Amino acid sequence: MKRKYFRNLVTFMICFVLALNISCFSISAQTTLAETTNVQLYSAKILPTYGNIGNMVGYYSTGKIYIKDLGANKNVTIHYTYDDTNWLDQPASYQKTLEDGSEVWTFKTPEQSYTPTHQVEYNCKFAVKYEVDGNTYWDNNNGDNYFLQDTTMIYDAPFVLSKSVVMLDKDISTPHSLWGFIFLKNLAYDKKVIVRYTTDNWATYHDLNAHYNWKYDNDIELWSFDTMHDNSPFPVNSSGEYAIGYTVDGVTYWDNNFGDNYSFSPSPDSSN
Repeated sequence: MKRKYFRNLVTFMICFVLALNISCFSISAQTTLAETTNVQLYSAKILPTYGNIGNMVGYYSTGKIYIKDLGANKNVTIHYTYDDTNWLDQPASYQKTLEDGSEVWTFKTPEQSYTPTHQVEYNCKFAVKYEVDGNTYWDNNNGDNYFLQDTTMIYDAPFVLSKSVVMLDKDISTPHSLWGFIFLKNLAYDKKVIVRYTTDNWATYHDLNAHYNWKYDNDIELWSFDTMHDNSPFPVNSSGEYAIGYTVDGVTYWDNNFGDNYSFSPSPDSSN
């Protein structure tokens, strides 16, 4: 059953420059489908929280936001509701400035307590508000607001993507492997998803194939990758960097953690 992935999982860009000596790899920006206005959601997901004995006790939403830098005095806010009645505001936080001068902000809504019964269902509806120099801009998903829902019974959409096309969900590195999950927009049936990683500062790299898991009701797909299941030449106790490539209709979109690449190293207490 697909929901077991969330219940039982441990509590967890097309441009590249390749020098003549193949000594580096970089992706200049996170590739997206189209230009946007002054504010737009990159991605978001809804996540459960667990108690001491592994029982679900609550949930929250988290995500990343694109804004144009229109001035120094700015506020970015998530306007959200858990019950479709009471709307609250949660400030977002600045993460970094990209090469084009735009900014990435992140958010996390406060945890909502929850006691599941035989039917698990929890959700969050939200819009993004950007206030700068006396002006207010909204991304409310073209008037529909964004909607996240995790359930065992009906409409299931724990991820949402807007400006981004592909994003890392979560990863785990152990002394023997690197594995994790990716969510992406289903832009066409024929597609290829890879994880490009290096353990020697891009002197060399390896492309690891990711594999389709399933599609959610909002047409977002979940893919997984695992070096142990792909006969990948993954050195024991290795550290390094990686980025995610998604090729569809002749275009490759990259998620490289907004220019920083994702990093991995073996966790001291991880096991095979």
